[in-house]
Amino acid sequence: MVLVVSNGARWLRESLRSLARQTHPRLGVVAVDGGSTDGSREILQQALGPKRLIALPEDRGLSGAMRAVLDLPVARAADYVLVLHDDAALASDAVTCMVEAAEGLRGVERVGIVGPKVVDWDEPAVLREVGRSTDRFGHPHTPLQDGELDQGQYDRILEVLYVSSCAMLISREAWQRTGPFDERLGGHHDDLDFCWRARLAGFRVLMTPLAQARHRGEGRGRAAAHERGPQYHGERVAVASMLKNYGTLSLLWLLPLHLVIEAARLTYLAVVRRLEEAYELLAAWAWNLTHLPSTVRRRVRAQSVRKVPDRRIRRFMESEFFRPPRWFVEAERILGEQIELEEEAERAPARTRFASLAGRHPVLVAWTLGLGIMALAFRFLVGPEVLQGGALATFPAEPMGFFHELVSGFRTTVLGGSQAASPALGALGGLSGVSFASTGIAQKLLLASLPPVAGLVLYRSMLRQTGQRVAAVIAAGAYALSAMVFWAFSEGRIEVLVVLAVLPALADRLDAAFGPGSPGPAFRFVVGMGAALAIGVAFFPGILLPVAALAAIQLVTGRSRSRGLALAATATAVAGVLVAPMVPDIVTSPGPELSSLVGEPSFPLLSRLAPGTGPGTWPVAWFLPAAALIAFSLVGPGYRARAWRATVAAIGGLFLAWASAAGYMPAPFSNAPGYLALAAVAEAAVVGYGLASIGSSIEREAFGYRQVAVGIVALLLAGGFVGQTFQAALGNWRIGPNALPSAWPLVSNEPGDFRILWLGRPSGDPFPAPGGDPSGVVEAGSATVRFAITDRDGITALDIGRREEGAGYDYLRRTLTELIAGQTSHGGALLSLLGVRFIVAGEGDLPAAAAARLDAQLDLNLTPAGGLVIYDNARALPLGFVTSSPPFVDAAGGTDLERIASLPPPDSTSIAPLPGGFGGTSTGGFGFVSNQDEGGWRVQTGGRTLGTERAFGWGIGFEAAPGSVRLTYADQWIRTLEMIALALLWLAVLWITRRPVVR
Repeated sequence: MVLVVSNGARWLRESLRSLARQTHPRLGVVAVDGGSTDGSREILQQALGPKRLIALPEDRGLSGAMRAVLDLPVARAADYVLVLHDDAALASDAVTCMVEAAEGLRGVERVGIVGPKVVDWDEPAVLREVGRSTDRFGHPHTPLQDGELDQGQYDRILEVLYVSSCAMLISREAWQRTGPFDERLGGHHDDLDFCWRARLAGFRVLMTPLAQARHRGEGRGRAAAHERGPQYHGERVAVASMLKNYGTLSLLWLLPLHLVIEAARLTYLAVVRRLEEAYELLAAWAWNLTHLPSTVRRRVRAQSVRKVPDRRIRRFMESEFFRPPRWFVEAERILGEQIELEEEAERAPARTRFASLAGRHPVLVAWTLGLGIMALAFRFLVGPEVLQGGALATFPAEPMGFFHELVSGFRTTVLGGSQAASPALGALGGLSGVSFASTGIAQKLLLASLPPVAGLVLYRSMLRQTGQRVAAVIAAGAYALSAMVFWAFSEGRIEVLVVLAVLPALADRLDAAFGPGSPGPAFRFVVGMGAALAIGVAFFPGILLPVAALAAIQLVTGRSRSRGLALAATATAVAGVLVAPMVPDIVTSPGPELSSLVGEPSFPLLSRLAPGTGPGTWPVAWFLPAAALIAFSLVGPGYRARAWRATVAAIGGLFLAWASAAGYMPAPFSNAPGYLALAAVAEAAVVGYGLASIGSSIEREAFGYRQVAVGIVALLLAGGFVGQTFQAALGNWRIGPNALPSAWPLVSNEPGDFRILWLGRPSGDPFPAPGGDPSGVVEAGSATVRFAITDRDGITALDIGRREEGAGYDYLRRTLTELIAGQTSHGGALLSLLGVRFIVAGEGDLPAAAAARLDAQLDLNLTPAGGLVIYDNARALPLGFVTSSPPFVDAAGGTDLERIASLPPPDSTSIAPLPGGFGGTSTGGFGFVSNQDEGGWRVQTGGRTLGTERAFGWGIGFEAAPGSVRLTYADQWIRTLEMIALALLWLAVLWITRRPVVR
């Protein structure tokens, strides 16, 4: 027997006494002390004598101790070696029972390793080990639940994948063929690797319940416990064991699959801010990469003694390819308990049993129903087809497209300029990278995950404020099934879905900041709130409007106004730093940045929280406002102040949304979707407060208004949930595969780069896909139109969180005013400088007067198309070109539209967009690029580097010599430094707001 000791004086005497009581007739004990400093060595010398003590100068782990012992001839000659940790104590017959299991089982041959049933040191009725297994990727797995009692459920000899080294009997043959423990693992799961290799060599591993050991679980590896957590050690041994012990064919498919799963896991840990666990995961992989040469050498030895194929070893592994989440295991336990309760009780109706389960475990029931609804609603997301339609922005072909735009010093979309990209592109690029480097999969993941995330965030907010799980679950369900969420999903508006997911958290943070209680550590609080606000602003700057409304309500009615104002202001400053590139545009041009022209001025439609029509916006969507109205009358004193604030927010949000859609709000404050998101959050909160006020006492109250009101609320919510689920099941969403108008190929099949001008009557509707939302309105009486300009593929996700502004858009507005007012017949020539090749409108969406003005243009040709009205610009020019036309060069120095309209078609040589700018070959002359010139551009031509000049008051003009021409952005370094600083700031925020690692 080998007793391995390292600073175990507190329990060592008990372990020694257990050895003295052993009944096995042939038992020799050798102790190995690994540099103990707590008196353990003296205890061993007193109990065993110096001849049976090997004193090492330092702790060399289990492997080092065994190597020292097996240098002794008596140990090498022993039939079995029993390893025992210093914090384990054996029952008196444990050794005898383990030897009998190794030798005396009929029909069981080549038993190489035997372990006992291990129970808790202080509570022997609690099981600690009954043998273990792994998943297919080598992660340790135990069949025991935490604190599981020993009720005889494992009282049979089991063949397992591995047993704990706290008490492990090893046959001489197994030791000799398998080799030593892996000293690199330092006592952490080295028993897993050793037993796996023994099985590979053809030996069986058994657990016998007839032998029992008490174990504290504080022995091996405790010196390093403060350095790394269990996530690190589990992942480290999993990868190392796979690399050493799997056959080549198994490794070829399991290792890549494991990499994919762990990448997804790493992403999840980063998203939920469990950064220490993410770091441990990366550190485990780094360890395996560093030790790869030595792992390969150990693999050669392990495979050289292989006697059995992998399929025989996999019989003792878990069938899952990865460990199920904790909530899944908990759900399984809860369902098992419910089945037992039903079997013990009299058979009740199904409705009663479901109500019992829902009342006891509302979160489980909500997630189960939610998964079913999502399976129905999101079924169209499954498959390789590209999503189109609605207001869904096109994602770039590769994840690097997001990062290129993020770090670019100039805007590469539409009319360009120096407007910075949103930090949201970094998140989109990262998600695309871990989604198998597929932006299409990332897009589908966002659409599928954001609605349930919105419900989850509201659930957590309501749970914090009320402490009532049932009320919080119902409020979250009503929010997730609201018309606002359905509309945003149906339209493919990822940015609005982000707002719906972030706004409940911001409302909760403001409630905590202005509330009577402490919101927690101030620094962490403001950083967390600032980060949440920054995420919302990065995707949808208009979120500032509903957040400002919530802050104003709290400032007027809150209990801790000074503290709340200070915390809110500081959090806003933090958010400003985290989205610093966007701040100048928001401050200098709040109208384009914060406003939205989307939203129909229909009060009945808006009052059911729908900015426009679509699935889930039907009259059944009234369920949430109606339920909130009645639930408000049920609110008790404990939630009355919060309910009043939420009601004011709901009513205010509704009327602000209507005023925005009707055009009564100033441009910087006009944003119907943002205000309706506020109303949806507030109404769901009122429902939660009302239900939380009911409690269980209502059953003991005399029948009256409260009982009637509760019944009505229940009917409204039930009807709403069923009705909205029906709409989700129908799946008539506006996005989906092949959801573009049938006439769109007339535009998309045109070769080359160009831009599209979208026109329509002034309304709150988006343009036909992929036109997106209008960016402005040109007033011209009966010919008034809304408009937008896009690149050839329509709206792009590269412009998320970024609006159109600058001198080029001013030129566009002037041109449209001239055209729609009927003051020119050469609209095509005016639009050609913008690179506009097509003018597109929805069928029946163009005002008759505006259509007549377009028909009157000499250079615009109406193209027959079904579902769209398309005008082809006969004067279209490339996005960049060089011309030697003197009239064009002369006109480029001014901004007179009449002069531009009278220009003859210039002779031109195209220059194409290139990474970092534009380039091509010219015959010499004047170069023009239809991007806004806001400084920083340089042109390399004729062996010289020259500056640029503004052409036509907004575009990039330059002199071009014959030969190669290259236009580059010289101030790129400024943007690069900004992005490095911004990335470091976001990393710091993630670290500050990280969740503690689960130990």
